[in-house]
Amino acid sequence: MLRVGDLERSLAFYTGPLGMKLLRKHDFPGGRFTLAFVGYGDEKDNTVLELTHNWDTKSYELGAAYGPSLWACPTSRRPVPLCGSRA
Repeated sequence: MLRVGDLERSLAFYTGPLGMKLLRKHDFPGGRFTLAFVGYGDEKDNTVLELTHNWDTKSYELGAAYGPSLWACPTSRRPVPLCGSRA
């Protein structure tokens, strides 16, 4: 999960130069945030990146925008956390 201050600009970057596709996007008005999921293919067979846009936050301190991230590969027995939130 990656927190972004400008969702439209971030989506333009991931779907433009990086060639990813916007797989789904959900607004949560009660929580004042949007989740967007981008990747190179469907979530069943490909890695997907979750972009979180908190409506009331325009920018983040360098290094503070990363949330929990897990990666798995066929040779691993379980997902391995790469980074976590600073909570």
